[in-house]
Amino acid sequence: MAQNNRILLVGRDLAAMEQLTGILEMAGYIVTATADDGVAIDLAKSSSYGALLIGREVSPVDRRYVATQSRKNDSELAVLVVNNTQSVLTQLRQAGVSI
Repeated sequence: MAQNNRILLVGRDLAAMEQLTGILEMAGYIVTATADDGVAIDLAKSSSYGALLIGREVSPVDRRYVATQSRKNDSELAVLVVNNTQSVLTQLRQAGVSI
């Protein structure tokens, strides 16, 4: 399988999303970020991503919904809840998502 450096980011805290996007882009990832669950699901269905990152501030119900719907397009999609922006690269490596 080819490596996929595209990341889909869903969150509610815009400042945290901007910080996370900066970290990921500096590491070489291409990031698409949204605060809208429906947009995230549409993006996941229409494009291929290496991982779906969901901010910890997103409610568990919304996390589950976005993850389930997004995996309909790609059952192997790595879905990670970002608890700490500083550890996101480690989380991606542990999930097998690398550039």
